[in-house]
Amino acid sequence: MKLVKLGGSVITNKKEAGSGRGIGPRFLARVAGRLLREIRDSGERVIIVTGAGPFGHVKAQKYALSGGYREDSQWDGFVDVSRDVRRLNLLVLDEGLRLGMRLVSVPPSVSVLLADGRIHYIDEGVFRRYISAGLTPVTFGDVALDTSKRFSICGGDALMERLAAAFSADRAVFVSDIDGIRVGPEGRTAHEFSAQDMKRITPARGLGGKDVTGGIAEKAHLALSMAAAGTEVVVLNGRKKGRLLEALKGGEPEGTWFRRP
Repeated sequence: MKLVKLGGSVITNKKEAGSGRGIGPRFLARVAGRLLREIRDSGERVIIVTGAGPFGHVKAQKYALSGGYREDSQWDGFVDVSRDVRRLNLLVLDEGLRLGMRLVSVPPSVSVLLADGRIHYIDEGVFRRYISAGLTPVTFGDVALDTSKRFSICGGDALMERLAAAFSADRAVFVSDIDGIRVGPEGRTAHEFSAQDMKRITPARGLGGKDVTGGIAEKAHLALSMAAAGTEVVVLNGRKKGRLLEALKGGEPEGTWFRRP
C-alpha cells in the first residue's frame, strides 16, 4: 500500500487566496488532473489525501478553529470550512472520474474523532472495505469533533501518519510545490533528512498562504515518525512532471527522503 498527499500548495493557488484582493480560492484542475493520471498510471494501490489549501486554512484561522471551542459563533466557521473542503474534495473527484478512476470520498468530519487536537480514532474499516471493493479512498484535511476541545483541525499530514501505520504503507509521497525540505543557512534541499536536521530547517519557498496545521516543520516531524515506523517517505515537487509516478513505481526522484534510521 502507498499513500499520496496532494498538498494544497500544488493543487490550489494559495497565494491568490491570501492576496487581500478579493480573489477566492482557485483549484488548479490541470495540475491535479496530471497528478491523478500519474497515480492511475502507476497501477499501485493508493490512498489519496488532499490538503485544504485556501479552501480551509484561511477561514480556519479566521475562526481560530485549531484551538477548539471558545464561543458559539465558531460553529459557523466549522460548518463553513467543512463545506469548503468538501467542495475541493469533489473537484478532485471530478478530475479522477474524467480519467476513469474509481475514487470515493472519506470525509474526516464523519470518520475521525480527535482528542486535544490529535487523531484519537479513525474508521479504518471504511477504508479497508472500499479498497477491497477496488475503489480508491480520497480523504482530506478537514474539521472534526474533539473529545476535549469540542472541535479542532484534522490535518492532511496527520492523516498520512495515521493511515501509514494502519495500512503498513511501504511508501508515502508528500506532493508539494517545492523540490524538498531546505536546511542550513545556505538553504540547500536535503536529499536525506534526519532528526538532526530538524533544527536546521529553512523556511519554505512556495507553500504560500495561511497554514493552521504546523507547516513544513510539522510535516518533517511527522515524516520522521513515519520513517521510524517503517514507511519510507519523500517530499517532492508535484509541479515537475513524472516525479510522483517515479516515486510510486519504486524509483527515487529528486526530493527529500526520510528512511528508517
